[in-house]
Amino acid sequence: MASINKRGSSWAVRISFYDASGKRHYKNKAGFKTKKEAEYYAHKNEVSKLQGDDILSSTKSFVAYFTEWYQTFKEPTIAAATKKNYLFTKDKITNYFDDMKIGNITRSMYQEFLNGLADTYSRETVAKIAGHCRACIIDAVEDGVIRHNFTNRTTVPNCIDAESEVGNNYLDVQDMSKLKDFIAPKASINNMSAVMILTSLLTGARYSEVAGLTWSDIDYKAKTIRINKTLDYKGDGDFLPTKTKASNRVITITDGLIKVLGDLHQEQVAAGVQNDLHLIFIGKHSTKVPTDNAVNKLLRTAHKKLGIKKITFHGLRHTHASYLIYKNVSIYVISQRLGHSDVGITQRVYAHVIAELRHEQVDLISDALENF
Repeated sequence: MASINKRGSSWAVRISFYDASGKRHYKNKAGFKTKKEAEYYAHKNEVSKLQGDDILSSTKSFVAYFTEWYQTFKEPTIAAATKKNYLFTKDKITNYFDDMKIGNITRSMYQEFLNGLADTYSRETVAKIAGHCRACIIDAVEDGVIRHNFTNRTTVPNCIDAESEVGNNYLDVQDMSKLKDFIAPKASINNMSAVMILTSLLTGARYSEVAGLTWSDIDYKAKTIRINKTLDYKGDGDFLPTKTKASNRVITITDGLIKVLGDLHQEQVAAGVQNDLHLIFIGKHSTKVPTDNAVNKLLRTAHKKLGIKKITFHGLRHTHASYLIYKNVSIYVISQRLGHSDVGITQRVYAHVIAELRHEQVDLISDALENF
């Protein structure tokens, strides 16, 4: 039964219903501008009750329902690696929808969620997240929790394919310089995202590789960084192997980066910062490395303030490689520095940059011969 009352200048609805055990519950909603709007809302919910919809569950958040669904239908039967994928999906749902009720999510809201993921993750990752969400919502409809499947007729958008498609996810020389000048002064114990961005920009290392760096990986005398593991940032925060055997590498770094890392270490010692894994990128008030969302947020800030191209953290790797190609560094040396298993991968991934340089060289030849 629904009751409708006026509260100040607006209208409110109170709906009573019973759960399976016979316990009475109430659903309240206020803020309707007219009585007619309130009556329509009340009627719609009364119809839902008659059709057997689970009104109590529809007031749960998407995150809460997904968690219960995962724990009931998925967790008991799937492998540990697959569990991490589902928990990663839950994390993304939590970050975007927060405590939004599952019954209030529309198809357009969900599509915007997928569109946002496409700015950061590869198509494969976004498709996996979408698959988890769709399976969950199909069951929610089947259980009468919601009437409509808001994942229907939504699509996985064009995504940044992190490793194989550079696209526009890199900066030219001018923008790279602007970003470095903007980030470098911020790189300290108080802004760990900035230190991670600077490290990737100057090494070409992937996010998981940067996140997994420990102080024993830095050789101050030889001015090198050893990359031999990654951080399982999607799972329990422990170490994982690198992407391939070729990804295990030792690369040279600049005097500037050596100084930034050395100063950071001293700051951590002075502040008493400790962690069991001896990770480099731990700040004063945190026990975890900044998430990929956090570092991408700082990159978006740089994009807005500097007017540079919008890129993701992985775009720093592409920027690093493109710059070295632009400076005519051997493609074989670049391939080893990036940890590619063979030079063909490097040539394929950065074909557009190589093509641009080839055109420039052709122009130089033409100019040289014209002036001969």
